[in-house]
Amino acid sequence: MKFLATIALLLAAPIILLVSAQKTGQLYVRLNKATNLRDKDWFGKSDPFVEMWLDDHYKSRSKDTKGLNPVFNETFCFWVLNGQNTLHVRAVDKDTFSNDKIGDVKIPLAPVFQSGAVPAKDYVLPKWFGLRSNGVVNLEMKFVPGV
Repeated sequence: MKFLATIALLLAAPIILLVSAQKTGQLYVRLNKATNLRDKDWFGKSDPFVEMWLDDHYKSRSKDTKGLNPVFNETFCFWVLNGQNTLHVRAVDKDTFSNDKIGDVKIPLAPVFQSGAVPAKDYVLPKWFGLRSNGVVNLEMKFVPGV
């Protein structure tokens, strides 16, 4: 009898996973600009871009820019699944052989889920346990539930 109960649980598990992975809405993120980015290049000029993701399976990436105060004005759309409650943002300096991380920040999504939108806001890319800064990214967000 235990064997049949185990088989029933195993067969039901994929159904449970599919239900829990349903889309709960769309998150629109507007990447306005970055300011005071830390210069990671020894020679030449910085070529920063920004990566954003809700989980490691899908990342969005901004266009490459020049300078330490780039203006992006790009909008990204993410499908939000149950359990995804953090937006990961990373500023990166593009190099020929390998990219250098400038800084990153984890942004809780509860405020945008509750209000539906968060106006343009600066998010600090912390350095040294938040005592210093690697720069700032300016984002605004909108959440559309149950699309």
